[in-house]
Amino acid sequence: MSATVSSRPGRLRSSRDVRRVLQRGTRGSTPRLALHVVADSAPDGPRVGVIASRRVGTAPTRNRAKRLLREAAVRVDWPAAADVVLVARPGIVGADLWDVLDDMVGLATREA
Repeated sequence: MSATVSSRPGRLRSSRDVRRVLQRGTRGSTPRLALHVVADSAPDGPRVGVIASRRVGTAPTRNRAKRLLREAAVRVDWPAAADVVLVARPGIVGADLWDVLDDMVGLATREA
């Protein structure tokens, strides 16, 4: 997985799918984010879901964290049939896109 701009991944919309990835997926984490991946489960290409709990901060802070994670996810070349859940962690506050992207690419290549 590389840090190239690819087509926009699909979105994990149902809470059932997100829960499945969180329970069964392989996990990796940094102080800024946690990555959960279930390979070979999405028939129409990669799907990504984003979570930010109240531990991250106030609503504007959580929204910024989710925007950062979504933008970084677009720039990662995910496996063709993967479901991915990205969880914002408190360390994401104050991080820029390139820091988050470096963490995400590092975790994605380790989990591949």
